Amino acid sequence: MIWRYPDQRQPVVALLGPRQSGKTTMLRSLSQGCGSTVVHAHLDFHENPLDPVSAAALVAFQMMRGWDTLRRSPVFHRFALGLLALNENLEADRSRATDQIKGLIQQYTRNTRRGRFATRLEEAVDATMDVVVTGALSPLVQGQAREVVTAARERARPVIGSLLQSTARWGLRDALRWHVGIPEAEAASSLDALIRLSSASRSAAVGPLLAAFLADAKDQAERHPALRSSCSCELPEEYAGRAARHDHAWVLFVDGAQTPAGRRFLAALVAARIRNEQNEPGSGSAADPLVVLAACDQWQPEWTTRWCEPWRTSPLPDTPQRRVPLLSRATRTGWTRQDGAGAGPGPDPASAAHYWYPVWLDPMSEERVSYLTDDAAPLAAPVAASVVHALTGGHWGAAIALQEQRESAPPDAEAGVPERPLPAAVDASGRPLWSRALETSLPEGLAAPEPGRTNPPPVVLAAAYLADMRTADDPRVPPDIADLPRSLELLRRHLWVSTFFHRPSRIREVGWGEADRPPVLHPWLSRCALTALSAATPAGAPGAAAEGGHPADPWHDVFTRQARALAALAATHNGGPGFAREEQQLFYDLALGKFAPVAEALADRFDRDHRAWVRLLDYLASAPCRLVHEQSAQESYALLLAGIEQSGRDVVAVATAKLLALLWLYNDPLTERSRRWDAQIEEGFERLSHNSRLLDVSALQQAGALFA
Repeated sequence: MIWRYPDQRQPVVALLGPRQSGKTTMLRSLSQGCGSTVVHAHLDFHENPLDPVSAAALVAFQMMRGWDTLRRSPVFHRFALGLLALNENLEADRSRATDQIKGLIQQYTRNTRRGRFATRLEEAVDATMDVVVTGALSPLVQGQAREVVTAARERARPVIGSLLQSTARWGLRDALRWHVGIPEAEAASSLDALIRLSSASRSAAVGPLLAAFLADAKDQAERHPALRSSCSCELPEEYAGRAARHDHAWVLFVDGAQTPAGRRFLAALVAARIRNEQNEPGSGSAADPLVVLAACDQWQPEWTTRWCEPWRTSPLPDTPQRRVPLLSRATRTGWTRQDGAGAGPGPDPASAAHYWYPVWLDPMSEERVSYLTDDAAPLAAPVAASVVHALTGGHWGAAIALQEQRESAPPDAEAGVPERPLPAAVDASGRPLWSRALETSLPEGLAAPEPGRTNPPPVVLAAAYLADMRTADDPRVPPDIADLPRSLELLRRHLWVSTFFHRPSRIREVGWGEADRPPVLHPWLSRCALTALSAATPAGAPGAAAEGGHPADPWHDVFTRQARALAALAATHNGGPGFAREEQQLFYDLALGKFAPVAEALADRFDRDHRAWVRLLDYLASAPCRLVHEQSAQESYALLLAGIEQSGRDVVAVATAKLLALLWLYNDPLTERSRRWDAQIEEGFERLSHNSRLLDVSALQQAGALFA
């Protein structure tokens, strides 16, 4: 989208990602990549919450530097004249006010490039006249004639200066005419238009001034295109000859776009584009070269008219909604394609939603996460790079939290606690990593759980609810779970729930086909919340005991109540549990640790439909696993299969139990995947295919081949 062709409108790109996902780092990296080739500027409303006019002035100041691809530095005459008039306190007398505006224009003209040249030329002419009058002609001109020549020189000096500066003012004619043409001027002269702008309030002047800024950028890009010989763009192989000819868009990087100051500026900028489009109707007539890349950590409701929310599986039917793309796959064509369903070829000049282009920040690669977390300081236990990447989900803040954990680890951390999972690692003060991570990541309004707390807070309940992929996209929310609707709304709006976070298993495509990915809670936030739930202290107060007289276990209590709430909700809407409800109950039984009955129920469904069976296996294996919070994956596997082969079960039942245990542990981000695990899973599918009573075993063969 950095390439620009004539008369092309430019988007306001909303770079989406949850808090601390690396948006600021990406903006800085892109800004450095622009270098001296692409005209760009950077605003940070976190550090400097400017009003829209001051922000535009700072952008213009940054863009007026020298650029390798431009013969001349950009100038913003329209914007500068309007800003001078706005900041001037004019006299109440009209004639004096007019003289003040004239003086401002004259002073500004002298500071322009042409004005400075005219001033130097004026000084040269004046010096020449002094030489002529006092030097070369002094022996010839005496008496009254000398006085006449001297008087003529004094009268000619201001006239010559005025003539020279008038040529400089000629360069401002378009800027002055532009101020005449704005609606606020009401067809007045340029001086009267600037006087009217000076008397306006600062809020009322935002629209005209930002429209002037965009008009200046458009004029500069048209009159002074970039020098292609100085372009440092790396051209793809498919671009050759004429296809390689391009101009560059101007780029504005905006950090803190959803602070109050950032929202006001971007809203005013989009409104200025709409204003210019309405004042200059026609395709591309008001197209300025400015591409805005704004870091956003919240979804804005107005985008929903054109773009599908990231937490929704598919766009709403019979609407122009389209999916939000990844930043790495975002193209200008993808933005302009939204206008195909409209009546005109370009964006609707009355709709701000058409100018926005939400894109999703790509997660960091495993190599990048490993680089950020690589340090000589130890973790609580040796952790593979694949585990760290799966746990953090490529989240920049999560990787930094792990790095800080390394730096704050206690001196005896090398010994480690083998049964302690990575999110439960403690710093020198004894505070677990999950506690610090939730405190810094959660949106305002959601409290982080405290270590040792008995009652799980709403965010933990939401994490348990979102662990089930079949409930994440369900508009029906059980009313029995406290504060669940509000928690889900906050997590979704702050982009912690998204289809981009779904980590598909290897067998998902076999069972689900090309089904859309379900929205899930970010793995880092989910794992920290579930670790907090697993570490919660059982309630020992009177009346809080569970069945059998034992203290109530928070993990068991949360998933049991959630399963009952979903069963009641399904019965209310569907009139009965149904087949899907039975499968969902198996999901919660497995989350509660009832492995043997779930494996038996899964084996009973084996000879019905193998593709549906693989789909059910994949669904059940996505259930939260508490065992990995307490011991290693190998120990958990041995515990799950203890006595299975000696129980007298048939081959299908034993192979099903092994596959379910392997995939359940395999899907957990805390489990390190290895070739040994792959071989066991492949062997399990192969054994099932050999013992099937159905003729078509292609689904089993396809699933096993994925682990070969």
